[in-house]
Amino acid sequence: MEKIRKKKRNTKQKAVVYQVVLDSHDHPTAEKVYERARKELPTISLGTVYRVLKELVSEGKIREIVVNKQSHFEGRTDFHHHFICRECGKIEDVETPLCRYTCKKVEDKGYVVEDVEYKFYGLCSKCAQKLGILEERAVQV
Repeated sequence: MEKIRKKKRNTKQKAVVYQVVLDSHDHPTAEKVYERARKELPTISLGTVYRVLKELVSEGKIREIVVNKQSHFEGRTDFHHHFICRECGKIEDVETPLCRYTCKKVEDKGYVVEDVEYKFYGLCSKCAQKLGILEERAVQV
């Protein structure tokens, strides 16, 4: 028996959630997306936001980044990396050719790369400065 594929509808809720993610540059959690979406659609539920985010990820329209078992979302779907501050939790995009070079090497062996995710962990400049770590490293050099 052939499976009946459910056509995914483009609803107002989906459009709003998608736009919230596209407009966010801080890699928000589902709860943050929900808070922001409610400004446009006060009746939207958290469950709807979770469902729509999952749908958008499966359609390849947004990307999910899991950090410490917590999902974050972003509108960028191109190959890039992330830096995660272990102190404040800030997630920043990192541009580097490392990913493309590594993919090419893997694909040269006949593999098909569908997705890559590098995460760098450490301290952002604000937290490093607050903790006095930048000054310590400058003295050591």
